Amino acid sequence: MTCSQPEERIANAATDHDIITSLPGVIKEKILTKLPIKEAVRTSILSTKWRYTWASIPEIVMKDDDLVSSLSTIDGAGASSRFTKIVDLLLFIHKGPIIEFNLSTKHLCPEAFDRWILNLARNGITKLIFQLNFASDTKYKMPTNFFCCTTLQHVQLFRCVIKLSRGFDGFKLLSSLSLRECSISAADTEKLITGSPQLKNLYLYNLQVERSLKIYAVELKCLIIVGEILDLQMITPQLTVACIKLTNFMPSLARVGCRNDLCRSFGGLLGIQRIFLYGFCIPHLVDGPVELPKAFFHLKEIILQVDFADQKECSFVFLLLQCAINLQKLSLVVRISENTNSSSFWEKDIVFKHLQTVEILRFEASGPVLAFVKFILRSAPVLREITPFEKYIKSKEQNPSVFKQLLKFQRASAKAEVIFA
Repeated sequence: MTCSQPEERIANAATDHDIITSLPGVIKEKILTKLPIKEAVRTSILSTKWRYTWASIPEIVMKDDDLVSSLSTIDGAGASSRFTKIVDLLLFIHKGPIIEFNLSTKHLCPEAFDRWILNLARNGITKLIFQLNFASDTKYKMPTNFFCCTTLQHVQLFRCVIKLSRGFDGFKLLSSLSLRECSISAADTEKLITGSPQLKNLYLYNLQVERSLKIYAVELKCLIIVGEILDLQMITPQLTVACIKLTNFMPSLARVGCRNDLCRSFGGLLGIQRIFLYGFCIPHLVDGPVELPKAFFHLKEIILQVDFADQKECSFVFLLLQCAINLQKLSLVVRISENTNSSSFWEKDIVFKHLQTVEILRFEASGPVLAFVKFILRSAPVLREITPFEKYIKSKEQNPSVFKQLLKFQRASAKAEVIFA
């Protein structure tokens, strides 16, 4: 079979003209940033025009997994030394600004890390990720040079020690900060946050800080906190998403010199759209005189971990639902303690004009939980589905008595379905 003349011309043109090699430099760099660094360097053998393209990519991602074939036959100090040499060589050859540096490694090389951060501070770094997966609880202390990176916009640190330098004046361009399992004092945490006036996203996971923490961030939109913080104060007028998990609880009478600032802060979240309260958040809130506004006009989604046998917690949940006049989605994680039965509590009335979806995790067919389901079904005229999640209840065939009981409950919505999952 022979090709026609037009087809031959097209084939010859494609052979004579290398489209990939002729791509603009910006597009080449974009392609290389999608590859593991090892593969990006290998493109240097494609042609003379590709030889040094990899050396100017603005985003550098260094992960142990990308170098596994090079380091898998080396153990201990030898692997750390090899890893260090590779990164040193890459940074030495690199030309142009480094916008992003993403390091994920199990090798602890403090002196090398210090060198790299100094290099990055001089190259206009805007995004820095240090994912240090050490086998022990060892942490890397961030050097003074880190606090001189005035161009930083995104910082993500895992297992680092942070001690602010005396002359630290803040990260004026920082919009996102994530600290996970880092050692930092409450005073330095507060100074780091207040010194970042453009901060919009803040994630704090299991920080080793004192029991009291104050977050002052007027531009903050999203806040995630997980940890053993006893007293949390938030001054965040622009906050739209809050996810808080307090992993311990100490009643106010047992606290010495502590206030329940979370109670004072909660009522000020007027622009909140999504709120998730896990762990001992609600016990902290009901431990003090919490005051809520008449309405959370923007609140569309709520996720709560609730003890359905605790009257105080149920009272807070009822009050919060009453204020969430535009609520669309509700998810609850069930706890049942040995406290007094609160089944009769849910005989009160609220009309949920916009509530469409309800999920109940760790569902159990106890009196308080069934009373709550009955309360939701009769109060939500546009409800589409309510889903009890329980590993032992998969269908009506496995628990017919619970299913029949739910069928008898009055429903305000003709479209409401109970779906076991």
